[in-house]
Amino acid sequence: MNPEANLESTILRLKMILISKLHVSKTTVEQSDPDQPLVGRGIGLDSMETLTLIAGIEEEFGISVPDEDLRISLFTDLRTLGTYIMSKLAATE
Repeated sequence: MNPEANLESTILRLKMILISKLHVSKTTVEQSDPDQPLVGRGIGLDSMETLTLIAGIEEEFGISVPDEDLRISLFTDLRTLGTYIMSKLAATE
């Protein structure tokens, strides 16, 4: 599978986490594009919600997100977060 398809699949899984674990409106998630900000304006996550998102990512993707990776830049948007997840998955292969 090509990397762009993998990224799209990863972003779809992230969107499902936003809906199921963080109770973000399905309409908001469906209408958001991969470059829409996650924190503040955009999806609108706060600091506690980003921690819940990380827990959901660790569960969904079977990866560990170490504390040193928890920077605001990681939560720039779904594309950035999806790319990070793909790199973590590739490192475990």
